[in-house]
Amino acid sequence: MSEEFKFSDPGEGLQEAEVLEIHVAEGDHVNDGDTVLTVETDKAATDVSAPFSGTIEKVHLKTGDVVRVDDLLFSYVPDDGDDEEDTDSGEQGEKDEEDKKDEKDQEEETSESDDENQSSKESTRESSEESAEDEKAEESDQEAASDEDEEQGDRQEKDDEGEKKRQEKQPDKTDKKTARKAKRDQPPVPAAPSTRRLARERGVDLHDIEPSGPQGRVTTEDVEAAAKEGGRQPPGSGKALPDFSQWGDTERVAIRSVRRVTAERMTQSWTQIPHVYHQDVADVTELERFRHDYEASAQENGGKFTLTILVMKAMVFALKQFPHFNASLDNENQEIVLKRYFHVGLAVATERGLLVPVIRDVDKKNLIELTEAVSTTVERARNGELGREDMEGGCMTLTNPGPLGGTALTPLINLPEVAILGLGQARLEPVVHGDLDNYEVKPRLLLPLSLGFDHRVNDGADAANFVTTLIGALEDPQSLLLKI
Repeated sequence: MSEEFKFSDPGEGLQEAEVLEIHVAEGDHVNDGDTVLTVETDKAATDVSAPFSGTIEKVHLKTGDVVRVDDLLFSYVPDDGDDEEDTDSGEQGEKDEEDKKDEKDQEEETSESDDENQSSKESTRESSEESAEDEKAEESDQEAASDEDEEQGDRQEKDDEGEKKRQEKQPDKTDKKTARKAKRDQPPVPAAPSTRRLARERGVDLHDIEPSGPQGRVTTEDVEAAAKEGGRQPPGSGKALPDFSQWGDTERVAIRSVRRVTAERMTQSWTQIPHVYHQDVADVTELERFRHDYEASAQENGGKFTLTILVMKAMVFALKQFPHFNASLDNENQEIVLKRYFHVGLAVATERGLLVPVIRDVDKKNLIELTEAVSTTVERARNGELGREDMEGGCMTLTNPGPLGGTALTPLINLPEVAILGLGQARLEPVVHGDLDNYEVKPRLLLPLSLGFDHRVNDGADAANFVTTLIGALEDPQSLLLKI
């Protein structure tokens, strides 16, 4: 007898995943613990193992499908299926014998009760004849009373119809006023300001939400869940698109995998975080000379020694001076979580989309160790070998599209972080040194910096000081080496 294998929660409350590869086919035999499926959750590939031993009877999905918790994956016949069927048939036979015995006992009880029923019927006929005359007298009295009730009912019905018509002609203002007053009289719902703002954007009434936070507090997740069930969607999301094919050929491509998760995360970041940006440029002429001098040695021992490695070290130096950038905002408890470790997220462009693996303990690694860690992580990201744990626990993210071009950018913060640093393209430009009366123009390598920060946690002055400290470290590589 076949059984079903359904998709279960892949961890940390995730509800769905995309099927990357199916490792079994119908008729294949699998053992408990064998990998039968590879799915992608939160940009990371995860293997799904069989919790059974048996033969695959039917595969209910295909590569590229998005499966949700409790979706049917496989039907299978367990290895001990024959023994179970024999046991079931034996139990069924015993049950049938018991049923027959119960039926026989019931027949005997029925025959005994027939005799008792016969005698009770005779006494019932006698009592019925006596009560018949009394019933006739009561019926005549009831008929007279009912005639009077009918006349009174007709008059009441006419009055009710008239009142109903009068109410229909008047607008139903009373009910609306009562409802509004009732809502005003309700006590305020415990929720953070950002949660209230999100509820307004989604068109969700906080009074209608079942809170899941501590002490009856409504969380942002509660609001998002309520919005999905029936609240207002963000502007433009529900507007129907025109038929583009009327103007020419078109093609539709499903939003899947990394792109789908990126879209969800970036929408969440942009709608929940009040982004502010501080931009400046760093003179990295001497830093580039230092990098070039040690590039060959570093590559022999670790990997590609890039400007990104040195910027990561300078970031950690600045984070130590300004710990509120190495933090997360706990809206529910109205607290800022300051982190005493320094894990830097590094944005990596891959064929599947943008991934942000985390480089651990940047402060504790020397330049060679950091170069090796970054090179290995980037390679794993581009080969699709990252797990979800490799992209968790970051303190601040660094994104560097500069080699592709661009003088400025406004990157979005990677929740639950509160800041992100973007690098533009380093360019050789003329720079004026001196004052109005005594100056000289020199070619210098300038690196554009763009710091995006959460204004709920840091202010503009904090951002300016952070970037100034960062620039000071980048422009003096000898000092940077002493500081890191």
